[in-house]
Amino acid sequence: MPRPGVVIDRDYLKHDPGPFHPERPERLKILLDLAGELDIEGFQLLPPRPAAREEIETCHSSDYIALVQATSKVNRYALDGDTVTSRDSFGVGLLAVGGFLRLLDAIACGDLDNGFALVRPPGHHALKDRGMGFCLFNTAAIGARYVKRRYGAKKIFIIDWDVHHGNGTQAAFYHDSSVLYMSTHQYPYYPGTGAIDEVGEGAGEGFTVNVPLPPGCGDGEYLRLFKEIVLPIGSKYRPDWILVSAGFDPHQRDPLGGMNVTERGFATMAATLLELAAEHASGKIAFLLEGGYDLAALKSSVAGVLEQMRAGGNGDAPADDGGEFIEPLIRKVLRVQEPYW
Repeated sequence: MPRPGVVIDRDYLKHDPGPFHPERPERLKILLDLAGELDIEGFQLLPPRPAAREEIETCHSSDYIALVQATSKVNRYALDGDTVTSRDSFGVGLLAVGGFLRLLDAIACGDLDNGFALVRPPGHHALKDRGMGFCLFNTAAIGARYVKRRYGAKKIFIIDWDVHHGNGTQAAFYHDSSVLYMSTHQYPYYPGTGAIDEVGEGAGEGFTVNVPLPPGCGDGEYLRLFKEIVLPIGSKYRPDWILVSAGFDPHQRDPLGGMNVTERGFATMAATLLELAAEHASGKIAFLLEGGYDLAALKSSVAGVLEQMRAGGNGDAPADDGGEFIEPLIRKVLRVQEPYW
């Protein structure tokens, strides 16, 4: 049986962007409740550690880090119209990154087979010198650089299924062939990036894969694109590691998205990636919480992914129906990527 791990901590509640903000502490509270309800047999619960400043500096400028740290002096500070800090946000941001790095250490050392970092705030929009889209530090990008430097990983596959394109993660590796970044996102939508022809530049050309989806896609559409795009390209890449930016805002009840994915759909996507990791990455896969703003949907969707982690990806797939209308999009993505894969 797999040995999965979970990183979660009450200190993640301390980042408070203010009343009525979608990325609110209750998102983490509902997952703390889930951890308490889980049959935790087979799960190892890991406390996080704060990331060191030099670990954050692998993806962010020292001036930007200093700015976020300085916001600790005031009750609220708006980095932009969407991204607001409180006095504890800098410390919580370090703890979010450090929690993910601790999970990666446990997987790399063989203590765990896979894991899920249930942390906040999210990270995939954060740029080198700018926070945006609720994100302070780009946890997934820092994690990728961490396994490269500490464990000598040569090929890292970051798959981002959040409803929003991970512009920050894409930017971090747009010229880098050691990281394959793939995003399945609603388009056009915030933050406006992620067009089909954004494929990387220089040494990184061909190592960015964008699948810009129309609103209304559900389990059938996601299953189809995972079968026809994610799995084939991921298998050809043969990654050492798989990192999953797991946003649950494609859920059909999410207030910020326009998709129709269900809990079963997320579980099936997770199962597919667990199987890919077993085949090519010696099982090394780490899930990282990004978006997801309907509390009940977030809780049940994360629970489904955790069950797949414990079962090793042996879950039932949703019916492969309703995916035909994105067939032209799939063909177009494959044509754009054909020179590379």
